[in-house]
Amino acid sequence: MPALSDDQELSQVIVTASRVPEPLADSFWSTTVLTRSDIEARQVQSLPDLLADLAGINIDNTGGLGQASSVFIRGADSGHTLLLIDGVRVGSATLGTPPVEIIPLEQIDHIEVVRGPRSTLYGSDAVGGVIQIFTRHATEPGLNFGGSVMDGSHDTHEFTANLMARGERAWLSLAADTLTTDGIATCLPGALTAGCFQDHPNPAANGFHNHSGSLNAGVKVTDQLTAQVDGLVTDGWTAFDGDFDNNLEFTEKVTTLHLDQALTGTWHLRALAARDVDEERDFLNLTPRGVFDTSRNSASLQFDGKPGKALRLLGGIDYERVKVDSDTLYPITARTSRGGFSELRGELGPWSALVGARLEDNGQFGNHGTGNLGLTRRLGEAQRLTLTWGTAFRAPTFNELYFPGFGNPQLRPETSRSLEAGVDGERDALRWSLHAYQTDLNHEIGVDPGTFQAVNIDRARIRGVELQADWHNRDWRIGAQLTAMEPLNLSPGPDYDNLLNRRARQSAALSLRRFLRAPVLEGTNGSIGVVGRWEGRRYDDLANTLPMGGYLSVDLLTGWAFGNGWSLEARAANLFDRNYQTAAYFAQDGRHFGLTARYQTRGK
Repeated sequence: MPALSDDQELSQVIVTASRVPEPLADSFWSTTVLTRSDIEARQVQSLPDLLADLAGINIDNTGGLGQASSVFIRGADSGHTLLLIDGVRVGSATLGTPPVEIIPLEQIDHIEVVRGPRSTLYGSDAVGGVIQIFTRHATEPGLNFGGSVMDGSHDTHEFTANLMARGERAWLSLAADTLTTDGIATCLPGALTAGCFQDHPNPAANGFHNHSGSLNAGVKVTDQLTAQVDGLVTDGWTAFDGDFDNNLEFTEKVTTLHLDQALTGTWHLRALAARDVDEERDFLNLTPRGVFDTSRNSASLQFDGKPGKALRLLGGIDYERVKVDSDTLYPITARTSRGGFSELRGELGPWSALVGARLEDNGQFGNHGTGNLGLTRRLGEAQRLTLTWGTAFRAPTFNELYFPGFGNPQLRPETSRSLEAGVDGERDALRWSLHAYQTDLNHEIGVDPGTFQAVNIDRARIRGVELQADWHNRDWRIGAQLTAMEPLNLSPGPDYDNLLNRRARQSAALSLRRFLRAPVLEGTNGSIGVVGRWEGRRYDDLANTLPMGGYLSVDLLTGWAFGNGWSLEARAANLFDRNYQTAAYFAQDGRHFGLTARYQTRGK
């Protein structure tokens, strides 16, 4: 939901912000958790649509479900967002942006969104923030199963099934999903530019088919040792308007092994080994146009515990080997990174302090160091002040370095410095937070307008404020967020002091939900709600010559649970049929509808 999520209690345990389990209320970094019930209640079909409601996040999309999308966290570039699935970095090493448009929501148990720089713990790309997806796993005891059927506008259909089992020492989860749509007319009338070079009259030429499956299996080998395997596969195809290529086939496969060994006292040793494969095949009708495959082997070993009553220490090492296979001739097709990190947290009365550092050895760029500092002070039982500082970096992609006619092998990594101050509080049923930040970006990778080659010429400064609030009682829940930021391009030249492209200076979201109970059907309860999202004007280009107007999109939602495992959900999205763009020339969906029926057994 737009503000703090429906199930987001301050005692909830998160792991992404610090790489170890900690209560949400103790995190130094602004974090939002979206649970399985939040995802189902929001009734969207894509991860970008789900994230768009959150504070500090802008989304661009090139024409509806399954089309190319980007996530901007706190005004940082889309390549400055790190996407993890079950602790594993995923995505293409050539494009360098997370594949958010192909991640199926039905395979997700919950999502943690951390705002701010986390390169100290995760290395490259974690400049604007980190999004971690946790695939579905068995939480209820015994054997449980379920599924759903969805039907919507534009011949959109989704079928899901899941099977989950959990015993005293072992657990298993299997889930499958098929999502298809004919899509919408992507290109605006007469807009044969910016990728819309050919407007296909057949709306199905903008379709999207996605088939996915996930596996989670674990066993408590001993009272001290736990082993778990996670797997996610999503593949399919996307069609779009274009005259160089107009459809692509994609596959994303992530496999992970986790080991957690409890040592003496509070100490843990945690190990991870993983492989991610990102495959893309581009076509013009049936003619092959390109092959871009990335394979990523990674491993990590970390220890954490309390060397003293008021101290917590984290340390570890990361390894990653990335290889590109393509019919494009890249002179270098592999990269190895090794990193060591440590973070120490201490508490004294109402004060908490944090210091962390990382040294990463990149096979192409040598050593790169990052660090962070944090300080918090509790004001009574329910309020807290937070001050954090951190640095981050991003290594250039293989396209930016080597793509013919565009790449520049002399590029340096992008770097950033961020400062954030915030206050969080809770009073009765009201939870709220107010955070202000500034990020300075250096050596940003831009395009030389004279040579159309990637160069380190850009600098940027982003200042912003985020306000979030959530209130609920037995009958109502109200959530809101307001974001105001100034993402400025400080590069020398004609674009100096312009706004960074595709980022809105202001955005807001409001959700109202009324809980209902059916007096004649025992055990039946439901809700009706409305979610509104507003974004101000943005520009599609650095020259700020292609404005895209602001917009207000309103969704009407209702859902009913019948007490016997069955539930029914209905959604009317973009209720007032607003026309708007988040990427120039690419239309967004008008008024559209969806109806979902679910069945799910619960543990006894």
